[in-house]
Amino acid sequence: MPDIHDRGRALAIRMLAPRTKGKGLALTLRKKTVGEYNPETGGQDTVWTETDGSGLRTNYKQEDIDGTYVLQGDTRILLSPVALDGSDIPEPITNDQIVFDASTYNVIRVGPWDYAGVTCGYELQCRGL
Repeated sequence: MPDIHDRGRALAIRMLAPRTKGKGLALTLRKKTVGEYNPETGGQDTVWTETDGSGLRTNYKQEDIDGTYVLQGDTRILLSPVALDGSDIPEPITNDQIVFDASTYNVIRVGPWDYAGVTCGYELQCRGL
């Protein structure tokens, strides 16, 4: 039975691949890690790690915009489970950033696409910065 799970993941990877092979575009996932206290700056150093991946951006339907959880201008990004180099993409979390089509978005909510325990991608609610 694991064959069907692998095929589902492979299908999601193909669909979300950049346009020459799929329907997506290249993007960058930026993850923020807070370092130790730096006495020179008086605060903690912030380090951004970037991973190049691919995905697809869609708009929310007007009926989905409730003014509380989903605001006008929020977008949905479907993120491929693999980076452009073929490795697994790190799981996005709230307050990560996505650079997509020359726009930067803050990740508000993450919904993984799981097919019986196999990660096939991520659905991200994003808000422009």
